Amino acid sequence: MKATEPSEARTVNYIGPSMNPILKSGDRLSIIPYNGKEVGRGDVIAFLPSGGDSKIIHRVISVGPSGIRTRGDNSSHVDPWILRHDQILGRIVAAQRGNRWRRIFGGMVGRLLAVSVRAIHGVDSWVSFLLRPAYREFARAGIFIRLLPAQMRPRVISFDRGAGKELQLLMGRHVIGRWLPGKTGWHIRRPFRLFVDEESLPENPGKGSVVRCPLLIRNY
Repeated sequence: MKATEPSEARTVNYIGPSMNPILKSGDRLSIIPYNGKEVGRGDVIAFLPSGGDSKIIHRVISVGPSGIRTRGDNSSHVDPWILRHDQILGRIVAAQRGNRWRRIFGGMVGRLLAVSVRAIHGVDSWVSFLLRPAYREFARAGIFIRLLPAQMRPRVISFDRGAGKELQLLMGRHVIGRWLPGKTGWHIRRPFRLFVDEESLPENPGKGSVVRCPLLIRNY
């Protein structure tokens, strides 16, 4: 059965890779406040960490007397903060991608989903390690770049975030790479590096080379 947006929910738009593939940038999320109900392990929650003014969407991994710990499904480490109940804005119960709403599971099902995602990433990392030399050689050769139609060539857009500027690399309507605020390099999804001339990409958003870059820069 397809999920629908709960009438009492508030909505936010999700950005970032830390909850992929359960959530992806551009998803519209429905948040329901707990209103005194217990926060459960496995729930996907929206919260404000101490000292932060930007909402974060991660999964609850433990609830105890000292507070609540979280982690992104696509993150390699547990989050450094310990949350109080008053920092939690609510539980993510549904996500809209395109025209379709789907349910976001918490509890035991949510925990199993998170474990599955990490297991798949572990296998993917092992396979990637074996294939990395060949992948790098193909990317360096630029064979696939020359075969790419002009309308599909990657372009760069820029977003103003609270922590600085975020650059995104798009191919068509798909985000294939990011330079996040505070980071020191591009993260480009496989296998899209085969279609990108990395030497033509803008450098750190704080540097002047972004302005001189011939690729398209948009501010939102």
